[in-house]
Order: sequence, then structure tokens, then C-alpha cells
Amino acid sequence: ATMADNTRVSEAEVTRREQHIRAGLREREVMDPFTWSYPFKGAALMTGVGLVAMYVTNRWNKKPYYYALFPRLAALSVVAGIGYSLGKLREHHYKTRDAVVEHYVSLHPEDFDHFKDRSGRSFSQIILPWYPRRAQYTKFE
Repeated sequence: ATMADNTRVSEAEVTRREQHIRAGLREREVMDPFTWSYPFKGAALMTGVGLVAMYVTNRWNKKPYYYALFPRLAALSVVAGIGYSLGKLREHHYKTRDAVVEHYVSLHPEDFDHFKDRSGRSFSQIILPWYPRRAQYTKFE
């Protein structure tokens, strides 16, 4: 058996791997941020950055943690909203990009026939031949 035959996997395994890797297809878990949608990731990131900024500012100015707490919590909610909206924007961008690519593939299927074989080509068919060019080899020997 060749190396390409040894590395082939079943269609069920390919589907399982793709569903595990692609964003939004895994079941959401609260403790696993990799399963969160982009808006919630953005909101969580901006909230964390805002909390760290509040803490560092209070430590720098030698103030207690509750100093100006309510105005800062209001600012933190605005910052979290900005992170959420940036996540929505990212999600919209990726959905639009995927729709454009799928539309192009549907219009030009003949350009994508070589992707139908999931196992692909063997590595020896992909790489180009290599000819060493070293300094000790001179042109006129």
C-alpha cells in the first residue's frame, strides 16, 4: 500500500473532523470559549480588557477597587457592546465571504473538479523536483 492509501480516511471521519473544527458547528459550552459565537467572544474580550484597565488604573492612582465604580461599570457595558458589535460585524463579513465563494463555485464548477477527491494527490505529485545549487559547485568545472 502506498502512503496515500494509508492516509485516506472515511467520509464519516472527514465530516466529524470538519464539524469539530468549523466555527458555529460545535455545541456551545459556557466554559469553552472556542465554542462561543464571534459576538460573545468580542464582548468577553472587551469586558476582560476593560476590567484589567480599571484595575491597573486604580492601582496606578492608589485608589480602592470601588473608586468611581458605577461610571466605570457604565463605560464597561459600552465597551462590551462595542465588542459585541465588532463580533457581529466579523460574523457578517465571514458569512458574506462564504456566500460569495459558494456562488462563484456554483457558477464555475469545472474549475473546482480537482477538489472532489477528498484524499487529494500524494505528496510526490505536489512537490517540484529539487536540484541542489551549492557554493562549491562551480559552473565551469
